[in-house]
Amino acid sequence: MKRKIWTIALTLFLGFGLLSSCAKNIIKINGEVHNTIEVGETFVDEGVTYPEKYSMVKSGAVNSFKLGTYELKYSIFTNEGELVKELYRFVNVVDTQKPVYTEAEPQTFYAGVPYTIYDFLDDYSDNYDKKSNLIVEPSEGFRFNEAGSKEVEITISDTSGNEAVFNKKIDVVLDFEILIDELYKEQTYKVSKGETGIGSYRVNVRIDSNTSFSYYDSGTVHFLKSFSSNLGTRASIQISGYYGNLDEATINYHISGTGNTYSVGFITFNATNDYETLTFSSFRSTINDLNLNEQDMLDEMNPRALGVLNEFKFYMGDTLGLLFK
Repeated sequence: MKRKIWTIALTLFLGFGLLSSCAKNIIKINGEVHNTIEVGETFVDEGVTYPEKYSMVKSGAVNSFKLGTYELKYSIFTNEGELVKELYRFVNVVDTQKPVYTEAEPQTFYAGVPYTIYDFLDDYSDNYDKKSNLIVEPSEGFRFNEAGSKEVEITISDTSGNEAVFNKKIDVVLDFEILIDELYKEQTYKVSKGETGIGSYRVNVRIDSNTSFSYYDSGTVHFLKSFSSNLGTRASIQISGYYGNLDEATINYHISGTGNTYSVGFITFNATNDYETLTFSSFRSTINDLNLNEQDMLDEMNPRALGVLNEFKFYMGDTLGLLFK
């Protein structure tokens, strides 16, 4: 009798184990274990398959509007509350969409004038990131240092590494008057314009009390620096030439006397060279109302010449934003 009871118990135990094993084999996750969806896309949970009279408890949720990896857990229980199996699904919410932009209205671009990205793009945005979180390069904007055909490239990147690239070829125009008007729009008192006595048109900038820059519609540029002088009441160095041909510039040293008298010496030289020292031994020509000794004039001018040239180059490059050529 005891043996019979033991046999029945063993049979029931083995049967229960077999049923439990079969149930576990029936329990399976539907669809993929690892899922990837685009941010903002609706996630459809395909759930799990499990036997009747079993119950399932799901934990975890997917926020499809926030990037990240989400874990869903499915716990399968018997009616007696016994945990039979646990299944997991992983959902990766990603952003693979690059930012978008709208191009600005066409305009004329001028050499030396500073431009921002908004001179090329009307606006830009992203499907996920705030505008303030987007990276725009170049961040400092654009300034073209000479006329001609130029290529503009603007890259907009989101925090997921997606990039939108704006690329356009433009024609850059050089107009000294427009450039000066733009750069000195808050200091218009420094700029004067008008016809000269010989019928040309001049734009002049009073940089400071001793320094000025002038542009003539003939295409010449002039940089003038005044000094005190032991040879007259006042002296000045002026470097002049056609912009684009400053390798054939003129430097003159002008010394004022009383009334309208003066003496001036002229020298032709290559202003585009990078000089460590700049010393001249003679003038190409002179006007010498004051009957000054040429060497005395050179001796007073030479220590000042390189400094004026370097100021001229710095003004052209740093202030006007142009190549010195």
